[in-house]
Amino acid sequence: MQQIKKLLLTFTILFLALSLLTACSQFAEMDSHSSISRFQKSEDVYRASMRWGEWTNLFQLMKDKPDSNAESAKLTPPSEAYLTHLDSIKVKHIEVVSSGMNDKKGTGESRFKIEYRFDHSAKIKLIRQTVSWWYDKKNNLWFTNTPLPEEFDLPKSRTIRLSPKNK
Repeated sequence: MQQIKKLLLTFTILFLALSLLTACSQFAEMDSHSSISRFQKSEDVYRASMRWGEWTNLFQLMKDKPDSNAESAKLTPPSEAYLTHLDSIKVKHIEVVSSGMNDKKGTGESRFKIEYRFDHSAKIKLIRQTVSWWYDKKNNLWFTNTPLPEEFDLPKSRTIRLSPKNK
């Protein structure tokens, strides 16, 4: 009789431990799919993509908000020339200075400090960028409708006029 009680007690403890582990793993899985967790992951992907020059990954996070007003700039897919230009930019360091989100409104904002240089220069430049985020509830993803910093834009073409020599 004593052995049966011990066996029942052992079985009960194992069952409770297994139930607890199952509940914890389901809670952890739910948490990894929460909008807060997804926001942090999107921020990490943005930062890592910029740091390592994975520009096509970065552009996958950039999407116009469906209900945005006409005043905001419309994001367009990058041209080959622009991607080639971006390859000449080396981000040396990028960090999140501040970050926040409003889960109810589905909006967020991140402030980054970016140190970068161009291939043809040894001078490291520092810029700060504020990135606005919006939450796509249907796909459970965060996107930004903020373009890359204007310092990363293609250089403007300049026409140099040479005056004719005076005779």
